[in-house]
Amino acid sequence: MLIRFSILSFLLLPFYLYSFNGYISVDYSATEKDWDFMPSITNSFKSSDSSKGEIYMEISNFGIKLTETNFFLELERSSEPKKLDLNANSSNIELLYLFDNKNKSLSLNIGRQEADDQFIDCYSFSSVTIGSCDDARLSISNSKEKYEPLNDTSILMISGSNESIKINFNSIKGLFNLYDYDVFFSFTKNDFNWLTPVEEIILNKGFIYNLGFQGRKLGELIEESLSILPQIANWNTMNIGLESSTYYNIFNDTYLLIEPTLIFVHQDGYSQISEIPNYNVRLKTSIVYAKTNFQMSVYGSIYKNNLYGFENITFNQRSEHHFNSKYGNIGLEVKYLF
Repeated sequence: MLIRFSILSFLLLPFYLYSFNGYISVDYSATEKDWDFMPSITNSFKSSDSSKGEIYMEISNFGIKLTETNFFLELERSSEPKKLDLNANSSNIELLYLFDNKNKSLSLNIGRQEADDQFIDCYSFSSVTIGSCDDARLSISNSKEKYEPLNDTSILMISGSNESIKINFNSIKGLFNLYDYDVFFSFTKNDFNWLTPVEEIILNKGFIYNLGFQGRKLGELIEESLSILPQIANWNTMNIGLESSTYYNIFNDTYLLIEPTLIFVHQDGYSQISEIPNYNVRLKTSIVYAKTNFQMSVYGSIYKNNLYGFENITFNQRSEHHFNSKYGNIGLEVKYLF
């Protein structure tokens, strides 16, 4: 992602310098389970990081912002799959109209986020592990053409993506240290899918389905586990939010920046299994060093309900029980203004 962003920045650099006002920025944030100064995180969490590149260009009363983001999440579990990674890339384009002496803006943001397919070799269906690992009690394969993407070792493949549209209003206030605020609405269409030959046991309800295991039918145990995989039917996420920025001058070119964000989240067409929140709060605090054409920020963020409403690719039936806990990260942003 950063290589592609760097090439794009280099190709457009002459236009930045001679035709437009704007900026180029890169941002990296991370968190680790072992960092004691971070909020306590769910037991399965190991680490996550995010890298973002952004280009903004402005001419007259119009602006355009291009953003590329990579999000990585690493999990370690006590049951299969014991190790699970999520790697997702997103691309956004935002078109802005500036008015009131450029103190206000109205923008439209269109984005797409796509995760790498997850190939899982072993999966614990309740107390029964199926697959090709050492802990597996059963190994199942199927010669149907639809299962060819699984290759010879994987028992399950999960894919996920989303498409979003966001409308944002921004206003610079300059009142009581409040630099600006944003009011926004976003609509996201979530698309998940999964593939496993184990579903043939449920569809056929034959000999394997009726095998006894710990007092229950094996097929019933498998059905329970399949029911909490991400739903295949698309659903929509709608957010309404408010964000503000407040600067305090510490000394010379160094500032304290405080950015609270409140979002209300509604899931439309989503079949929830457990209780899920309907809002989230993020508090981001930064130390900013700013010169005429250069800014560097070191920041920390804390979320009340994990990344709920902020990283939609992380939310589905398999993960929803993790979104009632706090989450935090630290990061560095470097920005060049032209």
